[in-house]
Amino acid sequence: MRTNRSSPIIALLLATLVFTSCKGTSSGTSAAPGTTPSNANAPTPQPAPNQADAASSQGPVAPPQLAGTYVMSEVQEKGGVLNIISENKTVIHFDADGSYSRASSNKGRLYHTDSGDYRIEGSDKLVLTIRMSKGGSENKIHNPPLQKPHQFTLSSNGEELRMTSSDGNVALFRRIARVQK
Repeated sequence: MRTNRSSPIIALLLATLVFTSCKGTSSGTSAAPGTTPSNANAPTPQPAPNQADAASSQGPVAPPQLAGTYVMSEVQEKGGVLNIISENKTVIHFDADGSYSRASSNKGRLYHTDSGDYRIEGSDKLVLTIRMSKGGSENKIHNPPLQKPHQFTLSSNGEELRMTSSDGNVALFRRIARVQK
């Protein structure tokens, strides 16, 4: 009598498939009679459309979010003079919860920090609410907090931030890190 050695392997594979497919549809607890599992109304996965179809079927695309860490690379003065930032560095981090922190250094030596909250008003006004700052050896808690409005633009991909100060100077920041959600 001849035995088939592949039969136990096939049976093991089938048992594994049945087990994993049952495990994928159960939630680990049994539902009461007459109720549906919590994921019963979840959308079924659809194949990914190509890029052209995705752009046309999604409708308007949400504006980029001001979230992540940006470093200042240049400043354009009101008169048109462009200053490339090399020794001075300003890094600003915007978090998804509406908080920010900023640090400025010269030749690697920290000389100013501030932190607080930010909000966007309309489509082009960024308001920094400075709650704490440190310059040199002086720590300050601002009560009431300072409000510093800036005109701003954010590139369509969120990688470039331009902030215009009240005196007309434009600081160009480039994103170096994204906020992890």
